[in-house]
Amino acid sequence: MFKNILSIIVLSVVVASCDPSEAGHTELGPLPDADYTMSYIDSNTVDLTSTSTGDPFLYSWEVDGVGTFTGENVQVFIGSMGVYDIKHTVFNQGGSDSATGQVEIYKDGPPPCVGAVEWLTECSERTWKLAPQAGALWVGSDDGQQWWAIDGNGATDRPCTFNDEWTFKANGDMVYNSNGDFWGEPIFGFSPEGCFPESDLQGTQSAWQSGTHGFEIIPANATSPDQLKLVGTGAFLGLHKVANNMEISQPISSITYDIISMTEINGDRYMEVQIDYGPGLWRFTLYSES
Repeated sequence: MFKNILSIIVLSVVVASCDPSEAGHTELGPLPDADYTMSYIDSNTVDLTSTSTGDPFLYSWEVDGVGTFTGENVQVFIGSMGVYDIKHTVFNQGGSDSATGQVEIYKDGPPPCVGAVEWLTECSERTWKLAPQAGALWVGSDDGQQWWAIDGNGATDRPCTFNDEWTFKANGDMVYNSNGDFWGEPIFGFSPEGCFPESDLQGTQSAWQSGTHGFEIIPANATSPDQLKLVGTGAFLGLHKVANNMEISQPISSITYDIISMTEINGDRYMEVQIDYGPGLWRFTLYSES
């Protein structure tokens, strides 16, 4: 009997010692309240700032089709025009809360400054000219047989060709400067061929005068190298008359060149571009001084 009573007392003590008390509970606290503000830094970059309350310790942003970002304040670049969903989520000790919204981008942004874009622009702007060297203008067959190439006196013999300047900018602009003259050829009405004042380009041919155009880089794939596409009526590299699969007598809206080499010598950059004009290939070697 005594042993049974003692057992009951011991069991009661053990049970009482394991019973949690209200004082030992940990309160997680209330959930946070998510909110944010948005402003445009420029036409393709938005500033997102959390105004959430409830002492969040983690801030997350999801911009649909763009990416996920963390931080109380983030700047997000959105390269293509359109409407994008935003989801902002914050976390505190009590849990999480989200706020949603949208941002509208009204224009396509500049290409990212990597690869051939960096080479052309140095992420700012860079000016290119035909390299003053033999072979800077070259034409030949698909198998590499040379039909004609300019010799080392090209810059003297064709000053109005070798003083042309193409300035590529990181925002996607290409500014052409003829420096007041151009190389005229019979194919577009100038005979004998030679240097003429830029003002002689009249009517639709005036699009070949100095001006601003656009450019795009088409990334390499299994069958093609990186390509440089000039966009805008009258945009060209090297010679006016050379276009894709043809020679032309009037400006056209775009021309695409294969980039077949990019080299740097003592800080000067060299780029060789090639275009299939139908009967064969034209190659142009351009350079940009450091």
